[in-house]
Amino acid sequence: MTDHIIRTEHDRRRLIAFLQGLDLTKPRKVSIAEIRSKRSDAQNRLLWSWNGLIQRHLRDSFGQIASAEEWHEILVAKLWPAEVRPVHLPDGTRYRVGRAKTRGFSIPQMTTYLELLDQYCAEHLGLLLPHPEDLMLAIYGERRAA
Repeated sequence: MTDHIIRTEHDRRRLIAFLQGLDLTKPRKVSIAEIRSKRSDAQNRLLWSWNGLIQRHLRDSFGQIASAEEWHEILVAKLWPAEVRPVHLPDGTRYRVGRAKTRGFSIPQMTTYLELLDQYCAEHLGLLLPHPEDLMLAIYGERRAA
């Protein structure tokens, strides 16, 4: 099977030429899928840097004891909508499960989440998160390049 990535009009013309040249005496299966770019390494580094700062701030300012990972879970659940569904165990115990997982976020989704997190910390926690220039430019991908 041959994969073709289409990003430009030139790529589209190449694919059309490829399809026109196929031997139609043999059945072919064609599928087109959007490529989802996962969050970038820069976004991940910034997120976990911020999570550590949030953890220390909440401990020092409010006496809240939880790990950076636990605060991450809490803040993702608070700031990013997710499908929450009930689960019933055979013994009758009921739980609500489900939250967004940032590891599956695309670059634009992660950018939006980081913006929400930054805004929430400033407005509700009294914490101004740092914006390291190299990471801030990297998290915006091509949006800031212009």
